[in-house]
Amino acid sequence: MLKTILFSLLSLSIVTSGLHKNAEPMSSLPGDFVETEITGNGLSNTTAMALHPDGRIFVCQQTGELRVIKNNVVLPTPFTTLNVNSSGERGLLGVTFDPNYATNRFVYVYYTATTPTIHNRVSRFTANAANEDIAVTGSEVVLIDLETLGATNHNGGAIHFGPDGKLYIVVGENAVPSNSQTLANRLGKVLRINSDGSIPADNPTSFPNIAGSPSGVNRAIWAVGLRNPFTFSFQPGTGRMHINDVGQDTWEEVNVGTAGANFGWPTCEGACAIAGMTNPLYQYSSAPAATCAVTGGAFYNPTTATFPAQFIGKYFFADFCAGWIKVLDPLSPPPTGGAVDFTTGISFPVDIQVANDGSLYYLARGSGSVFRVQFVAGVTVSINDVTITEGAGGTSVANFTVSLSSASSNTVTVNYATADNTAVASVDYIATSGTLTFTPGQTSRTVSVGINGDTLNEDTVSFNVNLTSPTNATISDSQGVGTIVDDDAPVLATEENSQRAIALDTVTFIRDPFPITNTQYFGIDKRTRVSLFATNLKLTPGLIITAQAVDQQQVTHQLSVEFVGGLPTFLGFTQIVVKLPDGTTAGDLRVSITVRGKTSNVALAGVQP
Repeated sequence: MLKTILFSLLSLSIVTSGLHKNAEPMSSLPGDFVETEITGNGLSNTTAMALHPDGRIFVCQQTGELRVIKNNVVLPTPFTTLNVNSSGERGLLGVTFDPNYATNRFVYVYYTATTPTIHNRVSRFTANAANEDIAVTGSEVVLIDLETLGATNHNGGAIHFGPDGKLYIVVGENAVPSNSQTLANRLGKVLRINSDGSIPADNPTSFPNIAGSPSGVNRAIWAVGLRNPFTFSFQPGTGRMHINDVGQDTWEEVNVGTAGANFGWPTCEGACAIAGMTNPLYQYSSAPAATCAVTGGAFYNPTTATFPAQFIGKYFFADFCAGWIKVLDPLSPPPTGGAVDFTTGISFPVDIQVANDGSLYYLARGSGSVFRVQFVAGVTVSINDVTITEGAGGTSVANFTVSLSSASSNTVTVNYATADNTAVASVDYIATSGTLTFTPGQTSRTVSVGINGDTLNEDTVSFNVNLTSPTNATISDSQGVGTIVDDDAPVLATEENSQRAIALDTVTFIRDPFPITNTQYFGIDKRTRVSLFATNLKLTPGLIITAQAVDQQQVTHQLSVEFVGGLPTFLGFTQIVVKLPDGTTAGDLRVSITVRGKTSNVALAGVQP
């Protein structure tokens, strides 16, 4: 009796406690797993869901609305709204997509129709080509009308396409146990049909411990002996089928789907010793008050596996009342009740699905939400270093690569921001900050920083790009260093259209040619000091400048640099005082300076005896 009225009581509890729905706790997952509430309580009275390859999630509401979740939001308009009888466990109970959806846009549903009598039906709808979030009006094609219902419970309702391209349907025995052991109706069975509703010619014709063969519409029967198979799942790659059959008072069953099998109900609940009956792969007791009904189930064999290796190929299944999800190995099933805990604290789970990106989704009827479970351990985020030449003008771009150590089934985010080191924001580079988002499977993103070009001879400088506040990952390298390499040689001022230096004797302030001996100079060597002028030097503390001159005999002289400083009244000019070499003969000296490893242009300075 308890299981008969579960959905009715739960529906009432959701309505009466609606003010508290946002307080629903998240489940208790193993370490390194995280979950996200996708819909934020935007659903009600949920029964089943299907994951579309494009990322949308279709969710059945018992009251007849087939809701669409797109970009983590429940769309306001249902894909379709069906006229259903939702008493007890009746209503919209199953949904799946055609394997050829990309070309035909077919969506299939299982629901309790109201006419001409109350009965369960499987129909096909076509998504609108212009907006695939809604069905084409009037596109329903009825594939199966099942027998008229008496009781409001034990409807089954899950539908999925098998690896053979056939549509499989699980049907409850409508609270009449004998229905499960007769071939005269389709209740308490697994059905197998073609996508157009016709019956495959290779369906089984005999079943253990039942006389005769099915005929007419009952030729759709593929397996018998089930009580209330609420969910089932096919394993990608192997095609293995698990059927979750809700027991009466004793055992909840996970059965291996096999053509022509008889799973024993009502002769057996759980394992039994009767020849010909197919025993459960796994069973657990529903006698304790905490447990009541095996519901969602799915194999972990996604296209991109992100869970640890011990979960690959395993079967996840849920209990409606206990609110847990457990895991078993289908090739080495545990003893009775020995499945491994995965998570607890779910508010009435009804369905489980695994997405191609490695995420596991479960549908929590009590929360009115879909939850996404992801594994995050081991994923780290890092950033590289970049070296860029400054350029003589305009803005160039330094591109930093931010990388994940491996693909994640999560959406990973990380904040970034530039910071001064020896480079100065707005002078040397353009400050920037923001958040990078890695969609599932994405492993690299780019941070671009503008670099300001100029013609100054200056130091090579650097700035940092810092990473902070990651989600669903940890940081292994938090700082990228941007090195701006200066490419400008120093420039000595010269006369217009000439190599002759703009230079002054530092004592008499005369122009060249400079006298070798200057009586007005107070130095003991009586040699001339000359002020040269550079036009593009950026002065920094400790800056080293060397100077050299080549005379008429092509002899190179190293010049003493005795003063370097800016000219307050001539912004942008740098005064460089050098001492001319002893023994210089009359004529032009070819003078240059070397700063920061770069040598300037040659400027002519004339001398006379």
